[in-house]
Amino acid sequence: MKPFKLPHAATIVGLVVLGGILLTQRLTMKTQFVEHPMQLVLDRNIVMTRTTSCDDVIAKLRKGDTVSYLGAIEATYQHPTGLLVQTKDGLRGMLSTVELGFPMMLADTKDSLPIMVTVKGGIVKEKNKYDPKRPFLKYNIVKEDGKKEQVDLNDIRPILPDSLRKTQLKQDGDYYMTKDKFERLYIGKSLAETDRMYRPAWFVEKTKTGYKAFFPNIEIIDFEDGKMHNAIVEYDQDSIATGYEFTRAYGNNRYIVKYMPLLGRIVDTDFFARIIETSLYGDWVSNGRENYTEVPDKREWKEAGFWDWTGAIAYLLFGLIWLLCMGTFPMLVCEALLYCRYTYYHLSDGAVATLFGLIALVTTYIWCALLIVWGFLWLFLFIPIIAGFCVFAYAERYLGNIPHDRCLKCRRMELVQFLKTEFVREYDEWRPDKIAINSHTERWKTWTEVHWSDGSRTRKNEQNHSRTTTTYADYTVLYHVKEYENYYECQACGNIETTLSEKLHELDRHQVGTHVEVSGD
Repeated sequence: MKPFKLPHAATIVGLVVLGGILLTQRLTMKTQFVEHPMQLVLDRNIVMTRTTSCDDVIAKLRKGDTVSYLGAIEATYQHPTGLLVQTKDGLRGMLSTVELGFPMMLADTKDSLPIMVTVKGGIVKEKNKYDPKRPFLKYNIVKEDGKKEQVDLNDIRPILPDSLRKTQLKQDGDYYMTKDKFERLYIGKSLAETDRMYRPAWFVEKTKTGYKAFFPNIEIIDFEDGKMHNAIVEYDQDSIATGYEFTRAYGNNRYIVKYMPLLGRIVDTDFFARIIETSLYGDWVSNGRENYTEVPDKREWKEAGFWDWTGAIAYLLFGLIWLLCMGTFPMLVCEALLYCRYTYYHLSDGAVATLFGLIALVTTYIWCALLIVWGFLWLFLFIPIIAGFCVFAYAERYLGNIPHDRCLKCRRMELVQFLKTEFVREYDEWRPDKIAINSHTERWKTWTEVHWSDGSRTRKNEQNHSRTTTTYADYTVLYHVKEYENYYECQACGNIETTLSEKLHELDRHQVGTHVEVSGD
């Protein structure tokens, strides 16, 4: 059996780690609502609202109505923690946990036990001078000690039973696409088709002309403003999508998004978009106080343990690896395929190195484009670019060496070994040489002096300069030269490769002059 080599350990580790991250992402990805949702029977009259605004009533539900529970929605400054439910006739919206009567507690407190509060009255609106259309929403609360306070909607949390907490909807469980793709795929489709396509609608309401559905987990890129948008899709009486409107716009990289070449084609490729998509469902975000599923006096406080910290560190570490190194995954695959002799069998080392360079350039660009869409600040793109360059340099380190690490005949890797050295000839030869005998460096500054009307002066555009002058003594040297031929043999196919080497012994030296070399400004 002919010998063979496995890919380098670093390559195997890199592929295992990055492949494991991709596999974990796929296995934990949830893009649709639970298949068989839990049924809840309401114990009171309550209104079902949009998640975008607590004032937009979708339906008025009555005590005894049965609804399907789709997941818990964590609070933001625009809406309280809510339960997303669907009625029997297909309407979908949020029920406020405050209105449902769950025990409420302050979200952020350093006390060993959470502070229980009582909400008094409804939502209070405060004018937002920066965005009049989105006022500040607050609750009036009363603490256990009787103190009254006004807090943001996301400053209080409900104590939910495990049956409700285990399905938490993520408001950033997103899928990305351009406006052109969105219009092509959604307009003209039925409500059921669009609901199953990438992410489901979070609310569905009846209108005079048909229906409306809000898709908060579909991030739509509009190249006119370079921002990300969510859409409310309008349907006719037959539940066919006829139009849409954007509900919000955001994005730190809008100028890059508008002008980055091929960004639209990249993100509209499902294979690429699925690399940066996130799951619709996730774990309940906890700062410790939400660990309760019962009123505090019935349960002891549980501090974060060793495995909690280990999990958090691992999540951060692998998240950083995904962020910085996922673009290098194709390059690692290409490097590993060097050890499969037939992959690049008809390509020379130079051609393989060129191919690797093109792959590194393309994959790094694609990954940077995806990170821009995902929201990674463009100022820090140098980090994945450096990661891409380093992996390229690592992948082509065995190409073009003399003797070759990749056999010229059978293309196997790292099996060419030294065999022997043979003497070829010896002779005397005069060769030039030089030795530095003096060196001097000058340093100075230049600037533009500005004179002001009050008689003062300031310097602008100040720069540092240097110039090094080196004097060399020139020699002609007589060497006794011995030449050798070194033989290397491939352990798999027996192919022989040779290189020449020489040993020099100085016999005589004569100075023939001097010369000066200048470097710097």
